[in-house]
Amino acid sequence: MNDDSEALQRNLLKLLQDLVAFTTSEVPEVVSPDLGWYGNQADAQPMDASDLIISQDAHSVNSGHVKPDHPSSRRETLLKLGETPAVQDRFHTLLKHRLQSEIQLNPPLFPWETEIHDYESEGAMAGVTSAATADIAAVNQRIPAQVWLQQLKTLNLPISVPEGVLSQLLERCQEAVQSSLLEGAKLVKAVENLFPGQSQALNHLAGMVMTSPARSGATTSPPPGTNYPSSYESAVPAQQMVLSLLAAREIIAALTLTISASQPKLERQWLTEVGPLSLQAEYTPDASGSKLRVQVVLPQGGSITLRGEPLQASAQRPNPGSLSVELFDLQPQQSCVLEVRFLDQEPLVFAVRITE
Repeated sequence: MNDDSEALQRNLLKLLQDLVAFTTSEVPEVVSPDLGWYGNQADAQPMDASDLIISQDAHSVNSGHVKPDHPSSRRETLLKLGETPAVQDRFHTLLKHRLQSEIQLNPPLFPWETEIHDYESEGAMAGVTSAATADIAAVNQRIPAQVWLQQLKTLNLPISVPEGVLSQLLERCQEAVQSSLLEGAKLVKAVENLFPGQSQALNHLAGMVMTSPARSGATTSPPPGTNYPSSYESAVPAQQMVLSLLAAREIIAALTLTISASQPKLERQWLTEVGPLSLQAEYTPDASGSKLRVQVVLPQGGSITLRGEPLQASAQRPNPGSLSVELFDLQPQQSCVLEVRFLDQEPLVFAVRITE
Protein backbone atom coordinates (compact mmCIF):
# COMPACT_ATOMS: atom_id res chain seq x y z
CA MET A 1 0.00 0.00 0.00
CA ASN A 2 2.94 2.38 0.66
CA ASP A 3 4.29 1.70 -2.86
CA ASP A 4 0.93 2.70 -4.36
CA SER A 5 0.88 5.90 -2.32
CA GLU A 6 4.42 6.83 -3.37
CA ALA A 7 3.63 6.14 -7.04
CA LEU A 8 0.55 8.36 -6.79
CA GLN A 9 2.61 11.16 -5.26
CA ARG A 10 5.22 10.88 -8.01
CA ASN A 11 2.55 11.08 -10.71
CA LEU A 12 0.98 14.11 -9.06
CA LEU A 13 4.37 15.86 -8.85
CA LYS A 14 4.98 15.09 -12.52
CA LEU A 15 1.60 16.57 -13.44
CA LEU A 16 2.39 19.77 -11.56
CA GLN A 17 5.76 20.04 -13.29
CA ASP A 18 4.11 19.56 -16.68
CA LEU A 19 1.62 22.31 -15.99
CA VAL A 20 4.31 24.71 -14.77
CA ALA A 21 6.41 23.97 -17.87
CA PHE A 22 3.37 24.60 -20.04
CA THR A 23 2.80 28.11 -18.68
CA THR A 24 6.47 29.20 -18.39
CA SER A 25 8.41 27.50 -21.22
CA GLU A 26 10.12 29.70 -23.83
CA VAL A 27 9.64 26.97 -26.43
CA PRO A 28 6.46 27.26 -28.50
CA GLU A 29 3.66 25.02 -27.20
CA VAL A 30 1.84 22.49 -29.30
CA VAL A 31 -1.88 21.94 -28.71
CA SER A 32 -3.38 19.42 -31.10
CA PRO A 33 -6.84 17.88 -30.61
CA ASP A 34 -6.12 15.55 -33.47
CA LEU A 35 -2.91 14.13 -32.02
CA GLY A 36 -4.19 14.12 -28.46
CA TRP A 37 -0.99 15.37 -26.75
CA TYR A 38 0.43 18.60 -25.39
CA GLY A 39 3.69 20.10 -24.19
CA ASN A 40 6.96 21.16 -25.75
CA GLN A 41 7.61 19.80 -29.21
CA ALA A 42 10.78 18.18 -27.98
CA ASP A 43 9.09 16.53 -24.94
CA ALA A 44 5.58 15.90 -26.16
CA GLN A 45 3.51 13.54 -23.96
CA PRO A 46 0.31 11.69 -24.99
CA MET A 47 -2.92 12.60 -23.25
CA ASP A 48 -6.66 12.14 -23.65
CA ALA A 49 -8.74 14.55 -25.69
CA SER A 50 -10.62 15.44 -22.51
CA ASP A 51 -7.38 16.77 -21.01
CA LEU A 52 -6.71 19.43 -23.65
CA ILE A 53 -6.05 22.70 -21.86
CA ILE A 54 -7.38 25.42 -24.10
CA SER A 55 -8.34 25.18 -27.77
CA GLN A 56 -7.08 27.60 -30.38
CA ASP A 57 -10.56 29.06 -30.84
CA ALA A 58 -10.85 29.67 -27.10
CA HIS A 59 -7.65 31.71 -27.16
CA SER A 60 -8.94 33.81 -29.98
CA VAL A 61 -12.20 34.54 -28.21
CA ASN A 62 -10.60 35.42 -24.87
CA SER A 63 -7.83 37.57 -26.28
CA GLY A 64 -9.77 39.19 -29.07
CA HIS A 65 -6.62 40.32 -30.92
CA VAL A 66 -3.92 37.65 -30.60
CA LYS A 67 -3.09 35.79 -33.76
CA PRO A 68 -3.28 32.03 -33.16
CA ASP A 69 -0.25 31.28 -35.36
CA HIS A 70 2.08 33.68 -33.48
CA PRO A 71 3.95 31.67 -30.77
CA SER A 72 5.00 34.61 -28.62
CA SER A 73 1.51 36.14 -28.68
CA ARG A 74 0.01 32.81 -27.76
CA ARG A 75 2.38 32.38 -24.82
CA GLU A 76 1.61 35.91 -23.62
CA THR A 77 -2.11 35.13 -23.74
CA LEU A 78 -1.62 31.98 -21.70
CA LEU A 79 0.34 33.89 -19.10
CA LYS A 80 -2.46 36.44 -18.84
CA LEU A 81 -5.04 33.69 -18.60
CA GLY A 82 -2.99 32.09 -15.86
CA GLU A 83 -3.99 34.97 -13.66
CA THR A 84 -7.69 34.33 -14.24
CA PRO A 85 -10.03 31.83 -12.49
CA ALA A 86 -10.54 30.06 -15.83
CA VAL A 87 -7.02 28.63 -15.80
CA GLN A 88 -7.32 27.71 -12.13
CA ASP A 89 -10.54 25.82 -12.84
CA ARG A 90 -8.89 24.06 -15.76
CA PHE A 91 -5.94 23.16 -13.57
CA HIS A 92 -8.28 21.65 -10.97
CA THR A 93 -10.10 19.71 -13.69
CA LEU A 94 -6.84 18.33 -15.05
CA LEU A 95 -5.70 17.38 -11.60
CA LYS A 96 -9.00 15.65 -10.88
CA HIS A 97 -8.89 13.67 -14.14
CA ARG A 98 -5.33 12.57 -13.56
CA LEU A 99 -6.04 11.49 -9.97
CA GLN A 100 -9.14 9.59 -11.07
CA SER A 101 -7.18 7.73 -13.74
CA GLU A 102 -4.40 6.89 -11.29
CA ILE A 103 -6.87 5.62 -8.69
CA GLN A 104 -8.62 3.46 -11.29
CA LEU A 105 -5.31 1.95 -12.36
CA ASN A 106 -4.05 1.54 -8.77
CA PRO A 107 -7.01 1.50 -6.36
CA PRO A 108 -6.07 2.30 -2.75
CA LEU A 109 -6.27 -0.47 -0.16
CA PHE A 110 -7.81 -0.53 3.28
CA PRO A 111 -5.30 -0.82 6.15
CA TRP A 112 -6.23 -4.47 6.65
CA GLU A 113 -5.91 -5.42 2.96
CA THR A 114 -2.84 -6.78 1.20
CA GLU A 115 -4.45 -7.08 -2.24
CA ILE A 116 -7.47 -5.80 -4.14
CA HIS A 117 -10.79 -7.60 -3.51
CA ASP A 118 -14.12 -7.49 -5.28
CA TYR A 119 -16.71 -6.91 -2.57
CA GLU A 120 -20.33 -8.02 -2.74
CA SER A 121 -22.96 -5.49 -3.65
CA GLU A 122 -25.23 -4.13 -0.94
CA GLY A 123 -28.13 -6.28 -2.11
CA ALA A 124 -26.04 -9.45 -2.13
CA MET A 125 -24.65 -8.68 1.31
CA ALA A 126 -28.18 -8.08 2.57
CA GLY A 127 -29.11 -11.54 1.33
CA VAL A 128 -26.12 -13.09 3.08
CA THR A 129 -26.95 -11.20 6.27
CA SER A 130 -30.55 -12.37 6.11
CA ALA A 131 -29.45 -15.97 5.61
CA ALA A 132 -27.01 -15.75 8.51
CA THR A 133 -29.68 -14.18 10.72
CA ALA A 134 -32.09 -16.97 9.80
CA ASP A 135 -29.48 -19.60 10.71
CA ILE A 136 -28.85 -17.95 14.08
CA ALA A 137 -32.59 -17.74 14.75
CA ALA A 138 -32.94 -21.44 13.88
CA VAL A 139 -30.17 -22.34 16.33
CA ASN A 140 -31.80 -20.23 19.04
CA GLN A 141 -35.08 -22.02 18.38
CA ARG A 142 -33.44 -25.41 18.99
CA ILE A 143 -31.52 -24.55 22.17
CA PRO A 144 -33.60 -24.37 25.37
CA ALA A 145 -33.77 -20.99 27.03
CA GLN A 146 -31.22 -20.34 29.76
CA VAL A 147 -34.05 -19.66 32.18
CA TRP A 148 -34.94 -23.38 32.37
CA LEU A 149 -31.45 -24.68 33.20
CA GLN A 150 -31.55 -23.86 36.91
CA GLN A 151 -33.36 -27.14 37.66
CA LEU A 152 -30.62 -29.17 35.99
CA LYS A 153 -28.08 -27.93 38.54
CA THR A 154 -29.90 -29.97 41.18
CA LEU A 155 -29.60 -33.30 39.34
CA ASN A 156 -28.18 -36.03 41.56
CA LEU A 157 -25.22 -37.24 39.52
CA PRO A 158 -21.90 -38.80 40.59
CA ILE A 159 -20.05 -35.77 39.22
CA SER A 160 -21.28 -32.52 37.71
CA VAL A 161 -22.00 -32.35 33.98
CA PRO A 162 -21.13 -29.18 31.99
CA GLU A 163 -23.99 -26.78 31.38
CA GLY A 164 -23.57 -27.05 27.62
CA VAL A 165 -24.11 -30.81 27.77
CA LEU A 166 -27.12 -30.41 30.07
CA SER A 167 -28.62 -27.84 27.70
CA GLN A 168 -28.40 -30.29 24.79
CA LEU A 169 -29.80 -33.08 26.93
CA LEU A 170 -32.75 -30.93 27.98
CA GLU A 171 -33.55 -30.19 24.35
CA ARG A 172 -33.43 -33.85 23.32
CA CYS A 173 -35.25 -35.04 26.45
CA GLN A 174 -38.17 -32.73 25.68
CA GLU A 175 -38.43 -34.44 22.30
CA ALA A 176 -38.08 -37.91 23.83
CA VAL A 177 -40.88 -37.48 26.39
CA GLN A 178 -43.35 -36.72 23.58
CA SER A 179 -42.58 -39.99 21.79
CA SER A 180 -44.07 -43.43 22.44
CA LEU A 181 -40.63 -45.07 22.70
CA LEU A 182 -39.72 -47.37 25.57
CA GLU A 183 -37.58 -45.99 28.37
CA GLY A 184 -34.28 -47.36 27.10
CA ALA A 185 -34.93 -46.06 23.59
CA LYS A 186 -35.78 -42.63 25.02
CA LEU A 187 -32.46 -42.51 26.87
CA VAL A 188 -30.52 -43.41 23.73
CA LYS A 189 -32.47 -40.85 21.70
CA ALA A 190 -31.64 -38.17 24.25
CA VAL A 191 -27.85 -38.70 24.18
CA GLU A 192 -27.09 -40.09 20.73
CA ASN A 193 -26.30 -36.66 19.26
CA LEU A 194 -23.50 -36.29 21.85
CA PHE A 195 -21.89 -39.57 20.74
CA PRO A 196 -22.45 -40.04 17.01
CA GLY A 197 -21.80 -43.51 15.67
CA GLN A 198 -21.94 -45.13 19.15
CA SER A 199 -25.48 -46.54 19.06
CA GLN A 200 -24.43 -50.07 19.99
CA ALA A 201 -22.43 -48.94 23.01
CA LEU A 202 -25.20 -46.55 24.08
CA ASN A 203 -27.84 -49.28 23.91
CA HIS A 204 -25.69 -51.58 26.04
CA LEU A 205 -24.96 -48.87 28.61
CA ALA A 206 -28.61 -47.71 28.66
CA GLY A 207 -29.64 -51.20 29.80
CA MET A 208 -27.16 -50.99 32.67
CA VAL A 209 -28.38 -47.50 33.62
CA MET A 210 -32.04 -48.61 33.73
CA THR A 211 -31.25 -51.50 36.06
CA SER A 212 -29.29 -49.31 38.46
CA PRO A 213 -31.24 -47.91 41.42
CA ALA A 214 -32.62 -44.43 40.97
CA ARG A 215 -30.79 -41.74 42.88
CA SER A 216 -32.61 -39.21 45.02
CA GLY A 217 -31.69 -35.96 46.65
CA ALA A 218 -29.26 -33.28 45.59
CA THR A 219 -26.03 -33.91 43.75
CA THR A 220 -23.36 -35.18 46.07
CA SER A 221 -19.67 -35.84 45.64
CA PRO A 222 -18.72 -39.49 45.10
CA PRO A 223 -17.59 -41.25 48.28
CA PRO A 224 -13.86 -41.79 48.83
CA GLY A 225 -12.50 -44.76 46.90
CA THR A 226 -15.21 -44.61 44.24
CA ASN A 227 -13.77 -45.03 40.75
CA TYR A 228 -15.21 -41.84 39.25
CA PRO A 229 -13.26 -39.34 37.16
CA SER A 230 -12.51 -35.96 38.67
CA SER A 231 -14.58 -34.17 36.02
CA TYR A 232 -16.75 -34.85 32.98
CA GLU A 233 -14.06 -33.52 30.66
CA SER A 234 -11.41 -35.88 32.04
CA ALA A 235 -13.69 -38.95 31.80
CA VAL A 236 -13.15 -41.51 29.05
CA PRO A 237 -15.91 -41.76 26.40
CA ALA A 238 -17.62 -44.72 28.07
CA GLN A 239 -17.80 -42.83 31.38
CA GLN A 240 -19.18 -39.75 29.63
CA MET A 241 -21.84 -41.93 28.03
CA VAL A 242 -22.91 -43.30 31.40
CA LEU A 243 -22.99 -39.84 32.98
CA SER A 244 -25.04 -38.47 30.08
CA LEU A 245 -27.48 -41.40 30.26
CA LEU A 246 -27.89 -40.91 34.02
CA ALA A 247 -28.57 -37.19 33.50
CA ALA A 248 -31.04 -37.94 30.71
CA ARG A 249 -32.91 -40.41 32.93
CA GLU A 250 -33.38 -37.78 35.65
CA ILE A 251 -34.40 -35.07 33.19
CA ILE A 252 -36.97 -37.32 31.51
CA ALA A 253 -38.36 -38.31 34.91
CA ALA A 254 -38.69 -34.62 35.88
CA LEU A 255 -40.48 -33.83 32.61
CA THR A 256 -42.97 -36.71 32.89
CA LEU A 257 -46.15 -36.39 34.97
CA THR A 258 -47.79 -39.80 35.45
CA ILE A 259 -51.32 -39.97 36.87
CA SER A 260 -54.03 -42.61 37.03
CA ALA A 261 -57.39 -43.34 38.59
CA SER A 262 -55.63 -44.71 41.67
CA GLN A 263 -53.25 -41.77 41.85
CA PRO A 264 -55.28 -38.96 40.31
CA LYS A 265 -53.24 -35.99 41.53
CA LEU A 266 -49.58 -35.12 41.11
CA GLU A 267 -47.56 -32.03 41.98
CA ARG A 268 -44.22 -31.04 40.53
CA GLN A 269 -41.84 -28.10 40.83
CA TRP A 270 -39.24 -26.89 38.33
CA LEU A 271 -36.64 -24.32 39.37
CA THR A 272 -36.02 -21.42 36.99
CA GLU A 273 -33.77 -18.37 37.08
CA VAL A 274 -36.78 -16.16 37.87
CA GLY A 275 -38.24 -18.40 40.58
CA PRO A 276 -39.89 -21.80 41.08
CA LEU A 277 -42.49 -23.04 38.60
CA SER A 278 -45.23 -25.09 40.30
CA LEU A 279 -47.39 -27.61 38.45
CA GLN A 280 -50.36 -29.67 39.54
CA ALA A 281 -52.09 -32.27 37.37
CA GLU A 282 -55.43 -33.81 38.37
CA TYR A 283 -57.25 -36.62 36.59
CA THR A 284 -60.95 -37.26 37.12
CA PRO A 285 -62.25 -40.46 35.55
CA ASP A 286 -65.95 -40.58 34.82
CA ALA A 287 -68.31 -42.94 33.08
CA SER A 288 -69.54 -40.11 30.87
CA GLY A 289 -66.05 -38.83 30.10
CA SER A 290 -62.78 -38.29 31.95
CA LYS A 291 -61.23 -34.89 32.63
CA LEU A 292 -57.64 -33.69 32.96
CA ARG A 293 -56.97 -30.42 34.69
CA VAL A 294 -53.54 -28.80 34.91
CA GLN A 295 -52.80 -25.80 37.09
CA VAL A 296 -49.52 -23.89 36.84
CA VAL A 297 -48.19 -21.11 39.06
CA LEU A 298 -45.86 -18.90 37.04
CA PRO A 299 -43.07 -16.83 38.65
CA GLN A 300 -43.54 -14.27 35.84
CA GLY A 301 -45.96 -13.58 33.02
CA GLY A 302 -46.40 -16.30 30.44
CA SER A 303 -48.72 -18.92 28.99
CA ILE A 304 -49.52 -22.64 29.13
CA THR A 305 -50.89 -24.96 26.47
CA LEU A 306 -52.23 -28.47 27.03
CA ARG A 307 -52.55 -30.65 23.92
CA GLY A 308 -54.22 -34.03 23.73
CA GLU A 309 -55.17 -35.36 20.33
CA PRO A 310 -57.37 -33.88 18.95
CA LEU A 311 -58.05 -31.31 21.70
CA GLN A 312 -56.08 -28.31 22.92
CA ALA A 313 -56.53 -25.72 25.67
CA SER A 314 -54.47 -22.59 26.37
CA ALA A 315 -54.29 -19.79 28.93
CA GLN A 316 -52.01 -16.83 29.47
CA ARG A 317 -51.40 -13.88 31.77
CA PRO A 318 -49.06 -10.86 31.65
CA ASN A 319 -47.86 -11.11 35.26
CA PRO A 320 -46.93 -13.79 37.83
CA GLY A 321 -49.75 -15.95 39.09
CA SER A 322 -51.86 -19.03 38.49
CA LEU A 323 -53.21 -20.46 35.23
CA SER A 324 -55.29 -23.57 34.62
CA VAL A 325 -56.46 -25.52 31.58
CA GLU A 326 -58.72 -28.58 31.15
CA LEU A 327 -59.23 -31.32 28.58
CA PHE A 328 -62.22 -33.69 28.46
CA ASP A 329 -63.05 -37.13 27.06
CA LEU A 330 -59.54 -38.50 27.44
CA GLN A 331 -58.83 -42.19 27.04
CA PRO A 332 -56.76 -44.41 29.36
CA GLN A 333 -53.11 -44.74 28.31
CA GLN A 334 -53.40 -41.44 26.51
CA SER A 335 -50.56 -38.93 26.74
CA CYS A 336 -50.84 -35.16 26.62
CA VAL A 337 -48.21 -32.48 26.07
CA LEU A 338 -47.95 -29.47 28.35
CA GLU A 339 -46.00 -26.42 27.16
CA VAL A 340 -45.07 -23.75 29.68
CA ARG A 341 -43.74 -20.53 28.21
CA PHE A 342 -42.49 -17.34 29.79
CA LEU A 343 -42.75 -14.09 27.87
CA ASP A 344 -40.25 -14.02 24.98
CA GLN A 345 -38.76 -17.39 25.94
CA GLU A 346 -38.72 -20.86 24.41
CA PRO A 347 -41.23 -23.25 26.07
CA LEU A 348 -40.51 -26.01 28.53
CA VAL A 349 -42.31 -29.20 27.46
CA PHE A 350 -43.78 -31.77 29.88
CA ALA A 351 -45.51 -35.04 29.11
CA VAL A 352 -48.67 -35.93 31.07
CA ARG A 353 -49.30 -39.70 30.97
CA ILE A 354 -52.59 -41.27 32.00
CA THR A 355 -52.18 -44.89 33.06
CA GLU A 356 -54.68 -47.47 34.23
